[in-house]
Amino acid sequence: MSQEQNTGNKKKLLTYYLILGACILLIAAVTVTVIFAVRSDNPLDINQGADDVTDGGGDEDDEDDEQPNEDVSSAYEFVAPVAEMNVINDYTFYYNKTLDCYHYHTGIDLAAEAGTSVVACADGTVESITAGDLLDGTKIVLAHADGVKTSYYFVEAAEGLKAGDAVKRGDVIGTVAQPAGSEYKEGAHLHFEVSDNGETADPNEYLDIAEK
Repeated sequence: MSQEQNTGNKKKLLTYYLILGACILLIAAVTVTVIFAVRSDNPLDINQGADDVTDGGGDEDDEDDEQPNEDVSSAYEFVAPVAEMNVINDYTFYYNKTLDCYHYHTGIDLAAEAGTSVVACADGTVESITAGDLLDGTKIVLAHADGVKTSYYFVEAAEGLKAGDAVKRGDVIGTVAQPAGSEYKEGAHLHFEVSDNGETADPNEYLDIAEK
C-alpha cells in the first residue's frame, strides 16, 4: 500500500470517529433535554405533600376561626340603665368626697336627675330589693344567665316590683332617687355594678362605650 493511500485511510477513519462522537453528543443532549422537560411537567412529590400539609393546617385554622365567641359580656348586649350615659366616677381607685377617703370604686356612677327612669340592662329576675340602707339607699339586684348579676344603687323601686319578678331588657325597674348615702356629695346619680359568679366585674365591658 502506498503512503498516499495510507494517509487517505487515516483521514477517513478520523472522519468516522468525528461523526460518531458528534452523534453521541447529540443523543446525550436530546436525552438531557427530555429528562428536564419531564421533571418540569411533574414536580417532585415531596412539594405536593408539603402543600397538602399546609392546606390541612389551614382548614384547621378556619375551623378555629368559625368557633363562636364565648365571652360572656358580649352575649348579653346590655342596654344603658339610664338614658344619658354621663359617667362621673368610673370603675377604678378614686376619692370618695362623701366619706373623705380613697377606695376602689366597684361600679360606675351615672349622673341623672332624680326621677330619671332606670331600666333593666338585660333579661333576668329580681333577686332582691333592699330599701332604706344608710350607705347604699335603695338597691335593686337582678340575676341574669350564667351567674351574671347587675345592681342598681340609690334608686326608688318601681311600684309593685318585688323579688322573683321576671324582667326584660329595657323594662323600667325604678327611678333615680334624691342624693343620699355614701355618695350623696356626687349629687343625684345611679351607682351601677356588675358581678360575674360572685366576682365584681367592670361594667364598661358590658356596656357600649359609644353610649357614654
